[in-house]
Amino acid sequence: MLPPVSSQASSHTTSRATVALGCVSGVLLAVSAYLAGALPGGDPGPGLRLGGFGAVSGSFLLGLACWLAGLAGWTVAWWRLGRAGAAGRWPGSSWRLLAVGAAWAAPLLVAPPLGSRDAYAYACQGWLWRAGLDPYAMGVADGGCPWTAAVPELWWHTPTPYGPVAVLLTGLVTALGGLLGALAGLRLLTLAAVALLALALPPLARACGVPVSAAYWLALLTPLTAVHALSALHNDALVAALSVTALALALPHRPRDRDGGAAAWWAAVGAGVVVALAVGVKVTAVVVVPFVVILLGRRWWGAAVAGVAAFAAVSLGSGLGLGWVAALRGTGELVQWSSPPTAVGMAVGYLFRLVGRGEWVDAAVAGGRALGLVALAAVGVWGLVYAWRRRGDAGAVVRACGWVMAATALLGPVFYPWYALAPLAVLAAAETDPRRRRWVAVAAVGCAVLTLPNGLGVPVLTKAVGAFAVTAALIVAAVRSRPRATA
Repeated sequence: MLPPVSSQASSHTTSRATVALGCVSGVLLAVSAYLAGALPGGDPGPGLRLGGFGAVSGSFLLGLACWLAGLAGWTVAWWRLGRAGAAGRWPGSSWRLLAVGAAWAAPLLVAPPLGSRDAYAYACQGWLWRAGLDPYAMGVADGGCPWTAAVPELWWHTPTPYGPVAVLLTGLVTALGGLLGALAGLRLLTLAAVALLALALPPLARACGVPVSAAYWLALLTPLTAVHALSALHNDALVAALSVTALALALPHRPRDRDGGAAAWWAAVGAGVVVALAVGVKVTAVVVVPFVVILLGRRWWGAAVAGVAAFAAVSLGSGLGLGWVAALRGTGELVQWSSPPTAVGMAVGYLFRLVGRGEWVDAAVAGGRALGLVALAAVGVWGLVYAWRRRGDAGAVVRACGWVMAATALLGPVFYPWYALAPLAVLAAAETDPRRRRWVAVAAVGCAVLTLPNGLGVPVLTKAVGAFAVTAALIVAAVRSRPRATA
């Protein structure tokens, strides 16, 4: 039975109000980008590190207010859309939902980056490659990149940890002319990645039993995607798109696929090439490989040959080889509580300081990180065993892949919010449990607020408080998850 007319009218009014709130929030975020964002001329709020909010300009504070209001408004509008979808009242087709998200995000496409300055580092690393220098052997300042002042100091003398595909693509966009041209090229690459993700999500979501609109809502319309993909231009958006595409290509679309057939084998070749490109952007995408193999079944060897050939072609053709492997050693130097294992080590280190054992602080952090890697190995083994035992269920395999990807991001020695983009995309298409989907949605919002608009991380400003808060949360979660004794 249809709902009363008044109820329908109320629903349409709520939908229009929600869409309008998202549009206004997008404008506020764009204004924030101009007033307090990651501007090419340098950090507008360096005083935050030393003197707090009183040490920054009034325009920066206004931009910060726009940032908070914009994020809050976007989150409310996005959450309302999700609740409407859960009640079966999505705003039209899944493509109309994408149009809503595009309207919200449009202002961000003509504004400076928000939440991170890494786009400038990408541009400089690409500039080094185009200049005939090796970005795996030097930092951007060492190579004389003309845009070094816009790059975070972390990367001035640190080789790039990204794969040859990432360097090759960023090198190509620097040919567009100047820093603004490079940023425009990076934005086009990001838009292409989002478009690819929008095309690859539907077949994967359908195979896993997730409505396409629900997958779009969680993967593409979140404040995390708006800030750290569309605005900050992180290459994790490309990793997300390539990972989802590889998993979609690996699906056994028809019963005869497991027995062969030209279409099935070409899909396997495509899956191998695409997942190799994902690894060529960022090495963490390697965790997707075994799950692609499990989905492929007896077609795996075709994917393996194609993937190795594609990776070798990019590595040799770009002249970069495997130099990025050695460059990965410098990525774990930062100590921030956004990584749960590091947070535990930091909390223990602060306790050591209280009892006069400051020399044990580094060992405490190293110990926390070691335990995190042990936990990650355990999750990885669980995920592979779970997927293998349920290899006839594509949804189970893809869900296991998503959760192992999430563990890889969270249990590493360093975690930045944009690391969540790839696991979020896979889980958006694969996770069917409503409660777990809500937790994933909440986590996506939490990741979006881990940085300020100028790129300064909240963990940098709240080291002790954050470390103890994360440690306490882990203890509570562990206690609550214990099996309860039965009488």
